[in-house]
Amino acid sequence: MFNAAYRFPALPKTTPSVPISEKVLLSLSAAIELDEAHLHPGELEVLNRRKQPQAKREYLSSRYFIKTLAQRLFPQYAQAPLASWQSVFNEQERALQLFIDGQLLDINVVISHSHGHIAVAITQGQQSLLGVDIEKRDANRRFEKLAAHFYPEVEARDIGNNVDTFFRVWTLKEAYAKAAKQSISTLLSQPILPLLERCPAQVYCQQWRQFDLSLITAKTEVEVIRLAPAAAGE
Repeated sequence: MFNAAYRFPALPKTTPSVPISEKVLLSLSAAIELDEAHLHPGELEVLNRRKQPQAKREYLSSRYFIKTLAQRLFPQYAQAPLASWQSVFNEQERALQLFIDGQLLDINVVISHSHGHIAVAITQGQQSLLGVDIEKRDANRRFEKLAAHFYPEVEARDIGNNVDTFFRVWTLKEAYAKAAKQSISTLLSQPILPLLERCPAQVYCQQWRQFDLSLITAKTEVEVIRLAPAAAGE
């Protein structure tokens, strides 16, 4: 059972009448087997630097999901080949940027992956506040010692021996770091709840399959879009 202080609303149901510009599109899925046909040549170079098969599969899947969601946000490009879209991580801006035929789109893209599963959140407006994180809940991890070592005393006390609360704090901090474009290392020692209270955005959290999910967004609506089948046996 969660510590009540870390309970937040679950993902809301979509209202069809809300304009696409006011929505965050969210995809949650297991990474799937894909070929490289949807990659831009620049993305193919990034893929070839990945050594582990799972890392390659996650990269292929996340780029496919990003581009498919972007086609919904920008229907004028819906017929453009996926290979004409290019995702580039801007180190200075700490942001994943998306280009179509070399033109930078006014879009905010955030991704998270854990144990072969991927969350992709995307919305119009590069400056729109957006962060997402998924983490697989694992009671076998030495989470009590991790909390005592990395988290402030108040959070370690709130977590106690509750594994669900530990992973909720984790995903909230990761999502906040992405939304604020900060390094997670700067947030580990700070209590997350006061930061969220000052954050001009909605916070949604829920458990999804064996994962914990946190989403932070300044938009008024979240639309969950299924882009891939579940992995076998799930």
